[in-house]
Amino acid sequence: MRPLGWLAIIVLGCVLGQEDAAAGELVTDVNIVTAIDVSDSIDPGATAVEVEGMAAAIVAPDVLRAIRAGRHGRVGFAVFAWRDGAFPELVSWTAIATAEDAAAASDGLRSAFGAFKASDLPSPAYAPHLTDLSGAIDHAAVLLLTAPYAAKRSVINVIGNGWDNVGEGPRAARDRVIAESATINGVVLGIDPVLMAYYRSHVIGGPGAFLLSVREPAEMAEVLARKFIYDIALQPAADTFALPVNTASQ
Repeated sequence: MRPLGWLAIIVLGCVLGQEDAAAGELVTDVNIVTAIDVSDSIDPGATAVEVEGMAAAIVAPDVLRAIRAGRHGRVGFAVFAWRDGAFPELVSWTAIATAEDAAAASDGLRSAFGAFKASDLPSPAYAPHLTDLSGAIDHAAVLLLTAPYAAKRSVINVIGNGWDNVGEGPRAARDRVIAESATINGVVLGIDPVLMAYYRSHVIGGPGAFLLSVREPAEMAEVLARKFIYDIALQPAADTFALPVNTASQ
């Protein structure tokens, strides 16, 4: 196992489930980390659709209603991009409780992604940006353990369209996270049934885990909004399941 994975799990096991861990610490209903695939398996146009869809989903009225319906009326929110060897942060940990909070996170996501793309050099043909799913999960676990908010639930969302091609594969990283009662959900870009089965078997897991698919670019914002609603409002179930619309069936 890579050292990052050990670090994440050692500390994550100490902080998950500690809702009121420190006096004066802000408490959220759930802390959510979302990982956006920017490897070379996704063309720049599709990557921009991912980001724009998420920026729109954050401010969707149904998402804000789900946030307000929680016990604490707020969620912890962070976003990073991922590929082999790079995990640029797009939204640092922020608490979303109001429409203004959501708008600030949405604007910040667009701005940070624009800055990332402006500074990002194309990969050479002999060294493409690979799809490091295990690294993305380990990095998300580290972000969860550094969250400045206490929460009883912690969720990692992995958005992607390809198989891990770095070496370790995502299953071990996934198992380390769910062993600590966190949940990993997935959003697959496209409707490849083999890839969706791979995500079900190797990527998603934990209480209430689910897998969504985005069939067309125009669906991105709607699917991601629905994903956030389930992240926020779903009561953890005993078994992994899939949602009935735009999802892989179990």
